[in-house]
Amino acid sequence: MKKIFSLSILTLAMVAMLSSCAVNLGGVAANYSPLNNYYVRNDFSNGTHKLVIHNQEDFYRIFGDAAVMGRNGQPTTVNFSRQFVVALILPETSRQTQLEPVRLNRVGDRLYFSYMIYEGHMTSYTMRPFVAMVVDRNEPSEVVFQRVTQEDLDRAGIHYNPGINPAATGTNYGGGLRPSVGY
Repeated sequence: MKKIFSLSILTLAMVAMLSSCAVNLGGVAANYSPLNNYYVRNDFSNGTHKLVIHNQEDFYRIFGDAAVMGRNGQPTTVNFSRQFVVALILPETSRQTQLEPVRLNRVGDRLYFSYMIYEGHMTSYTMRPFVAMVVDRNEPSEVVFQRVTQEDLDRAGIHYNPGINPAATGTNYGGGLRPSVGY
């Protein structure tokens, strides 16, 4: 009898632990746009950072402008009186890395930012991978960052085609970048 009781307690604990690891892919799509043409400043602390930025001073403490020639070469304008920024910054690495935003959904009074990480071969330089988006202030500012896998999306019945940018990574998903298991 004691064995059965202990086994049932252990089973309940394992179920609770696994359900707490589940990702939330439901809810309503939030209003956002990608933040383009910025870089992470080299004087910003190294490490993984999951950030919600509400003012210009904090924003420019972390990011610098990276304008380029051509169409859409100017950095995205952020109006902090009407918008805020959600950003995920990974540690410096010499491995080819791309963060792919999958969705930003509102569930109750929280936003759930789902993302995937793709890694490729080693390079002769270092980079600071990040992804950031500009979100309307009418959306909740409490953000849950959740790394998802293709299996998570398949279980949720979500068809997702990764938008790996060959120009940014020098390769494509089939040619070198693979879903990462770190971070």
